[in-house]
Amino acid sequence: MLMEKDCSEIIVGNVCFIRDKKNNKVLLLKRSKGSMQNMFAGVGGKTNFKESPYESCSREAKEETGLDISEIKLRGVIKTILDGTKSYWILFVYTADKFKGELTDCNEGELSWVDIDKIYSYKLIGFIKKLMPYVLSNNIFFEGLIVHDINGNIISDDIIIV
Repeated sequence: MLMEKDCSEIIVGNVCFIRDKKNNKVLLLKRSKGSMQNMFAGVGGKTNFKESPYESCSREAKEETGLDISEIKLRGVIKTILDGTKSYWILFVYTADKFKGELTDCNEGELSWVDIDKIYSYKLIGFIKKLMPYVLSNNIFFEGLIVHDINGNIISDDIIIV
């Protein structure tokens, strides 16, 4: 059970999946840092104190990809807990269906446009893999809790469609 003192350590952040609907692709980041190195996720990061989750999503996408995104849609909200640590995140999960600009190098890892039909052949972080059917589906909003290990493997989850 989480103690009240642990609540001050919750990080608010976002993950965004930029989609190229014309070519049926999604932009993934192969992480080069941290515990889930060499695994794939969307782009994103921490929300600054004085910015909204939406602003944070747009800023993080620009910083990590060089792209200006639009048609940003909130797809879900997930709390993630890294088992055995005090790593707690509230993640706002977005898609962006339009973008302008040129893809740049990312200091967080390697960016790749991936065929949506082949996305599950990539080494996705476990909780990202769990969320992808919801993220890629239209008209679904989800929320929940995912507990995972240091390698991103799901220990438990409670995802609901709302």
